[in-house]
Amino acid sequence: MSQKLKYISRIKDEFDSVICGVNGVFMFGNMVDAESLQTLIKFYQSGKKIALASNSSLRVKELYYLLKHNDVPMNIFYAMITAGEIAHFYLKNNHDLGRSYYNLSGLDSGIARGLGYEKADSIVMADFILAQTDYDGLDEATVMPVLEQALHLNLPMLCVGNNTSLVGSKGIVSGVGAIAERYAIMGGKKVIPFGKPDVRIASYLVEGMPGFLKERCLVIGDCMSTDMRMANNFGVKSLLLTNGVHQMGGNIEQQLEDLSGSYGLNIDYYAEALRW
Repeated sequence: MSQKLKYISRIKDEFDSVICGVNGVFMFGNMVDAESLQTLIKFYQSGKKIALASNSSLRVKELYYLLKHNDVPMNIFYAMITAGEIAHFYLKNNHDLGRSYYNLSGLDSGIARGLGYEKADSIVMADFILAQTDYDGLDEATVMPVLEQALHLNLPMLCVGNNTSLVGSKGIVSGVGAIAERYAIMGGKKVIPFGKPDVRIASYLVEGMPGFLKERCLVIGDCMSTDMRMANNFGVKSLLLTNGVHQMGGNIEQQLEDLSGSYGLNIDYYAEALRW
């Protein structure tokens, strides 16, 4: 049975470390929620280690400066990683996909920058697809013709961030995970995902963390398929924020029970938002 929380301070003494998402936790689209951010600051001031696990296609450096530009005090974070950084590392060390990529969204997040890859203007000139999501999301109807061509060409797809939907600048929008799922259903032979719920992300973030204990770690996020699955797979406690991507309202207890059953996941705590 999941426990409802109104104020996160109620459980602060149970945990020494927190792994949390960015979008849907203290950022919504391109806006920082001041009260949620203050809650993270309070965690830090209480002596907790906070690590960020983002499915953003931004590189870590890019996310760092984005948050800093939005007046987020970066000293409160012990470590951070993004799906974009992981994809960049993969492309740097694996050249079996070819040297030319088609950027499905048109977003230039710097994933392939400086690695000797060429951006193809047409899908027929590409060796693989680089699929990523910005805060405007991806429209399946718009990209379907490209996916059909890519399928005919048997192109692999790099899915940078696994969210099927996310809180965007226009509300809840389709994420790149939904496009990757569509491509796989169509018969795409090779879809390579980067980001949560890969449990290696959690392991990386807590590596070398002084006195780390799984039983004293909490994962905070807004998405069942990424944040909560990573928490369950890593074997730590979880807190689902219901005002994020799932937009839960009304009988939240029943909705949470249904979601937990359909995803096969255990949710330890839930809250409408991060409030101290």
